[in-house]
Amino acid sequence: MAASHEVMERSAADTASEMIAAMEAHAARGEWQRVEDIAAKLRSAVTQIPENKRRETLLAARRSIESVTALAQNARNEVTEKLSAIRRGKDATRAYSATD
Repeated sequence: MAASHEVMERSAADTASEMIAAMEAHAARGEWQRVEDIAAKLRSAVTQIPENKRRETLLAARRSIESVTALAQNARNEVTEKLSAIRRGKDATRAYSATD
């Protein structure tokens, strides 16, 4: 019975670790909906790990979330820059059209 319990603990921790890795991979590809979906399920996966064994997984999840947050902020900055460039182009077009 104890061996079975250890396998379940390892499996829950492995599942959470796989989710963390998948979340980072999706973030690196800019697949933000998938990141959000995994993040929503990750908490539940972590709760399946016995409390006395969760620390390592929680620390890994925290590092991953910090990394994903940085990637999201960079992506947001890129989108903001592109939108600004589009806005400047539209403003220039309007200004040019107004002088005709």
